[in-house]
Amino acid sequence: MFKLGDFIKKGLLRAVGRMADYQIILNAAAWHEKGVLSVDELVEIENVIDAQYSSEEAA
Repeated sequence: MFKLGDFIKKGLLRAVGRMADYQIILNAAAWHEKGVLSVDELVEIENVIDAQYSSEEAA
């Protein structure tokens, strides 16, 4: 069964590293405001954004 929230979250997660962080954050916030994404899903997206920088620092 198709779930809009899962579809949007997957797209935003795949955009990490390909799209500016602020664009992902603003898009995620807009979907949260519309009730499509939860705060937990925003945290998940934030963690993936943050992880890309911790792996760069380790290298």
